[in-house]
Amino acid sequence: MKLNLLNAIIILSAGLLLIATGAFIKPTHVQFSNPTILSGLTVEFLGTIWLVLSLNRRRKKS
Repeated sequence: MKLNLLNAIIILSAGLLLIATGAFIKPTHVQFSNPTILSGLTVEFLGTIWLVLSLNRRRKKS
């Protein structure tokens, strides 16, 4: 994947979708950590890094 703003927005959207899905899933037993929410947060973290790097690259180009 190229390091650009559109890809960063797609990654952030996917992470947000995972977090929303994990929030609406009702587990039958109590868990301390929901793996869906944790994976969504990981994708959000990577998407944020991707966004910062793409904005930095865009700033250096112009």
